[in-house]
Amino acid sequence: MNSKSLLLVIFVFTLLSCNTEAKKEIETPIEVETQKEPTVKVIEETIYSKLGGAEGVSAIVEDIIDVHIQNDNIKHYFIPLKENPEHFTQFKQHVKDFLSSGTGGPENYTGRDMPSAHGGLNLSEADFLHAIDDILIVLDKHEVDRNSRNEILATLYSLKWDVIRK
Repeated sequence: MNSKSLLLVIFVFTLLSCNTEAKKEIETPIEVETQKEPTVKVIEETIYSKLGGAEGVSAIVEDIIDVHIQNDNIKHYFIPLKENPEHFTQFKQHVKDFLSSGTGGPENYTGRDMPSAHGGLNLSEADFLHAIDDILIVLDKHEVDRNSRNEILATLYSLKWDVIRK
């Protein structure tokens, strides 16, 4: 073998061995430490919770009914309910369940739908507004936050025509 051939073999051998080392480096997985960003779970508090749960809702409903009974404009709808204490207690429980279930609480409302519950009362739009005003007074008394208060108000207004149907 002449020197040119020997140099060519050494060159090819060197090239192949360098190429093999490069392949090994490429095939070897590179461990890269990645820093994970902490995950933050946002748990949105329900209005029910903001109202104080079952105990808070119960107190709010008791106060609303008391204010309705004192409101000269609508008390005639509520005073007759007091004549039958068992029915009055059931009525208040339905209102508590309605408010609880509507604000994210675990209670189930099993009462009648709004048109059935208010049918035959001949409620006017003014009666409805007086009741809403009473509810807002009580929510303010219980220091219910503005967003929760507005959501409750929006829900009540969405039921307006079911309540005052003629």
